[in-house]
Amino acid sequence: MESQKAVVDFLSSPSSFGGAPVERIDTHLSYVFLVGARVYKVKRAVQYDFADFSTIEQRKAACEKEVEINRRTAPNMYLRAAPIYRGPEGVGWKASGEIAEWAVEMARFDPGDEFDALLGRNALNVADIERLADKIAAFHLEAAPIAMAGAGERQAGVIEQIAGDLDAGKISAVGPDDVARWAALARDELDTCRKRLDARGRRGFVRHCHGDLHLANICMFEGEPTPFDAIEFNDEIATVDVLYDLAFTTMDFIHHGRRDLANLLLNRYLGATRDYAGLRLMALFQSMRAGVRAMVASLPAQPEKTRCQAKRYFDLALDCLNAAGKPQLIAVGGYSGTGKSTLARRLGWEFDPHYGAIVLRSDVARKRLEGLAPETRLEPEGYAGDRTAQVYRRLLRDARRVLRAGHTAIIDATFLSSAHRQAVQQMAHKADVPFTGIWLTAPRETLLDRVAARGKDASDATGAVVLKQLEIDQDIRDWLVIDAGDSPADTLARTLDAFRGGGEE
Repeated sequence: MESQKAVVDFLSSPSSFGGAPVERIDTHLSYVFLVGARVYKVKRAVQYDFADFSTIEQRKAACEKEVEINRRTAPNMYLRAAPIYRGPEGVGWKASGEIAEWAVEMARFDPGDEFDALLGRNALNVADIERLADKIAAFHLEAAPIAMAGAGERQAGVIEQIAGDLDAGKISAVGPDDVARWAALARDELDTCRKRLDARGRRGFVRHCHGDLHLANICMFEGEPTPFDAIEFNDEIATVDVLYDLAFTTMDFIHHGRRDLANLLLNRYLGATRDYAGLRLMALFQSMRAGVRAMVASLPAQPEKTRCQAKRYFDLALDCLNAAGKPQLIAVGGYSGTGKSTLARRLGWEFDPHYGAIVLRSDVARKRLEGLAPETRLEPEGYAGDRTAQVYRRLLRDARRVLRAGHTAIIDATFLSSAHRQAVQQMAHKADVPFTGIWLTAPRETLLDRVAARGKDASDATGAVVLKQLEIDQDIRDWLVIDAGDSPADTLARTLDAFRGGGEE
């Protein structure tokens, strides 16, 4: 391999940047230099099965490709492929002599703004996750479909590669029998999903994605969640099923102990893409992503802190394949302001503690039907009777796909019409899954106060809307009626008590 010592020494020296201090970070693929408002990333002269940077020509192409690929999600962060020269006076920026190396020049951001660091400080909120989901969904929807025959067979190859590399990776406390057990479970799950994978490959769900979308490759940049450091060195690794791309992010949230944020991200993403049928693949995809992360974390070039994470990622890879539950359908109804959406989000974890249920919210579905972001206010005609009928049909179609994929679905809507209540119960019966209808109630003034206090939200309900709803008495049969007049925690407790048989019908 070519020696890069002179270039690394040059970029490590403050004198190369007018005396500004330089911070150096080494990864298994790159040397990274942070100085002032810039970052310079030099590809290591290394060769792996998945990446070859052994010549300067390959490293130049990789730097140019990295800028091109990452401008899709971080256009203001990736600036250029910068040449570094070797002249009579040695290595430098001056354009004389031969080009000694290439570097990706980037705008610098605070490493503390990476999502894994923000998560460690509990500095991420619901809005951050929703904006990230919107960005990933838009990125996937805009990427050109790539027809792929035999997508299932390709995934089989990835499983074998992960298993082989894990076995050779010598992860502490993970032996050959453990790896063999994971590989057997993954192969079984793949056999179950192979036809679905092949169909998605033919139907355009395989696209040129990010490829490495874990939390350390997402940051807050210029005030927005920004994926960066996409795979540029191997198009095959980055050309994947869109849900395999998303699975890296949801898996990493789970790895960091935040299943709630993983579920929030997944629900928001699916609200935009409606890829509910693909949910059947998420257990396998997340397990494979955890296996990849364990494999990469165990590489000898990784720092000890990273290598210590390999065992936890491997354990998660096993856990993902052992977490299947029995799906059911839950409907949460009531007047605006009763707290349906808050209860629906919290309730999901009680019935799907690993992944959380898929929540289908009528307010979100209505906005998506109009091509709007959920928080965009809708004109009154968007609430006409024919539009409302469309919303409920969409909710039932999506719920059916969720159930077929083996996940619990929670539909969050007013269900003011008895016909809508009957339709959701009939759908559960046809799907042969348990059904529970929950009807929330609260005093009139409480409803009005809650609606008036709402900030930016998918619901456009006003006090006038609430008063109009209250004009119609509801005869709720066969649903659990829950008092939601006080705190969300109390509402959840009453609902769970009713599920156990202590509530009133």
